[in-house]
Amino acid sequence: MTPPRDHYEVLGVQRDASDDDIRKAYRRLAVKYHPDKNPGDDEAAERFKEVGAAYQCLSNADSRAYYDRHGHEGVRGSQGGFDFTTTDFTDLFSQVFGDFGDLFGGGSRTRRGNDIRYDVELTLEEAHAGKSIPVELERFDACGTCKGSGVKPGSTMKSCAQCGGRGRVVFQQGFFSVQQTCPRCQGRGEIMTDPCGECRGLGRVRGVQKLNVTIPRGVDDGMVLRMNGQGDAGRMGAPAGNLLVGVHVKAHPLFQRKGDDLLLDWRLTMVEAALGTRLRVPIIGGEEPIVIPEGTQTADTFTLRGKGMPHLQRNGSGDLKVRVFVETPTRLSDRDRELLREFAEQRQELDGDEADPKRGQKSDPYARRKHKRGFFEAVGDFFSGQDARSDDE
Repeated sequence: MTPPRDHYEVLGVQRDASDDDIRKAYRRLAVKYHPDKNPGDDEAAERFKEVGAAYQCLSNADSRAYYDRHGHEGVRGSQGGFDFTTTDFTDLFSQVFGDFGDLFGGGSRTRRGNDIRYDVELTLEEAHAGKSIPVELERFDACGTCKGSGVKPGSTMKSCAQCGGRGRVVFQQGFFSVQQTCPRCQGRGEIMTDPCGECRGLGRVRGVQKLNVTIPRGVDDGMVLRMNGQGDAGRMGAPAGNLLVGVHVKAHPLFQRKGDDLLLDWRLTMVEAALGTRLRVPIIGGEEPIVIPEGTQTADTFTLRGKGMPHLQRNGSGDLKVRVFVETPTRLSDRDRELLREFAEQRQELDGDEADPKRGQKSDPYARRKHKRGFFEAVGDFFSGQDARSDDE
């Protein structure tokens, strides 16, 4: 399967393009490839969808930021009722151009209802596990009396006399014939004679709706999830808008997130780093054993495979990367100082002179800074010797 093209490439704009540049690029290409302008052209239809998907993603600040970080992996497909792309890009076209019947000689479409934005805040643990959140939305719903038609039950619509039911009228302007949406029926081709008393002919009423928003596992901060058809109902039977769920994931006291990987900073004592150790580190939802080898240095990183965040919309998880930092002791006893001085003398760290004056060799004042053996290897040898001496005693 051919991988999708980069959204910026599809629209022919740079990655730092302004919102206005992106909108202009979409308007130009959408008109060029619109199916009504290219009847029977499958390639133009595919390009129209591709242009629509690119604009839908890049025209929203949140989804654009998420796409810039994660690419198509972060915004494709759907899960748990959410969809990251619009399936009917003529609706998107209608939102940008308004009544587009005049562009191609067709009648006006009844515009779908407005989208509704709802923001949720999650902990990293909730983003890892997924969550179902009950919400109450104030929105327009289809009128229960007229079933969204706007017409009083038992009555019917009649054909518009001004446009003859076509939804558009033609008039002469100089040498040109101009076609436009019928001003009387607004492009519907029909006139309502007896509107519904409940909704006053609008086909929708305002109310409070309770529903559950399902947050899928692995969502990231800044993602915008889409629940199709859960926004405001359209007027007079037009499709409903969508519910856009903005996700905000709170910072975690232990973990930093990098895509689907997690980073954990972990402190070791000097002796643990020198001699190696076994320890247990936290992961989301528990602990995991890890082996620290002898001679570990500050900023060494150890990877626990599959212990990061779940991949969105596919199997598997990212990794947990444990980055260690070696602590230098700050409160020393007299015995601690004695041992460290003894160790320093063994390593010739105190005077920094590794040359032998009796042999006429020139002293090197930087000899102690030159790397010969690992510092922690030496610490390991030293403390191992101390342990052996204690055993002999």
